[in-house]
Amino acid sequence: MKKSLFVLVVVVNTLVGCTDQHFVDDTLISKAPLVADNGFYNLIEQARWGDGQAFLKLADCYRDGNGVDKDFVGMLSMVAQADEFGSIRQMGDYLKGLPEGSDFRMIFDSIEKFENKQVEEAKSISEQLLVRGSSDGYTVQGIMAIECKDTLEGLRLIEQAASEGSTFATLILCIPELQRGKKPDIEKLKSMSEKMPYVNMILAKMYIGEDDESMRDDRLAAHYYLKADENACLSKQGARWLLGYHNCVTKLPLSERDIQRLQILAEETYVKRAPQHDCKYDEYDDVVEVVDSVVADTVMYN
Repeated sequence: MKKSLFVLVVVVNTLVGCTDQHFVDDTLISKAPLVADNGFYNLIEQARWGDGQAFLKLADCYRDGNGVDKDFVGMLSMVAQADEFGSIRQMGDYLKGLPEGSDFRMIFDSIEKFENKQVEEAKSISEQLLVRGSSDGYTVQGIMAIECKDTLEGLRLIEQAASEGSTFATLILCIPELQRGKKPDIEKLKSMSEKMPYVNMILAKMYIGEDDESMRDDRLAAHYYLKADENACLSKQGARWLLGYHNCVTKLPLSERDIQRLQILAEETYVKRAPQHDCKYDEYDDVVEVVDSVVADTVMYN
């Protein structure tokens, strides 16, 4: 895969993990609390129960700035959640449906045209973004420079975009593959997580030692997974990890309803728990693999 699309894919995977898509049973989603309207925070609550359509509406909120600041990565994170929870076939379907001429559509179009060897058109769109005052014009130009093997210039442009407020650029700079051996700025990520809740998933995955075992801190991982969950940013993998940690290590502040909801997200409602003293939560994914093989026979995949 070429680096320009690779960057988009890795940013999304950094937020939610590899897609683990099944269609969630509508009877389970119906257990979500009823809401009076489609306000942003009501949608958050619906999405926390795995409602894929709510994730798409949240993506629209990030796209349009309804109830939350406009945020390209926030939109991507919700589209990725919708993809994982089965309400769309692939993320590209949503991105190609973005309003013509909108900044976010122009970001996507510029990268896509560059992939299709329409280099001058791609550069023209990035320049239009800059004329509009969108720092993501630099982000796109940086991605194209990296694709052309000028990594130093690409990173310079992406760093410039980040300094001008681009969350897309800021998240790209956290991708280990582009860090040349440097570790991400943890304190910066923590401060970002207050305004950008999807960053909690990045921190949680760091603290489970996904890329660097020396960073493993299960207490902090649980903290950031819970923060992600509060904002409908929790992936299936994260829900499984939290359930394993809660049942096998330390009881988290979860109600019975919270546990039921996490089980729905993790798609492992059928699991019978071993006694706590027999359970090793870091082997929990092995249990989930067995459960998934059973669920695969009864749940329709994308």
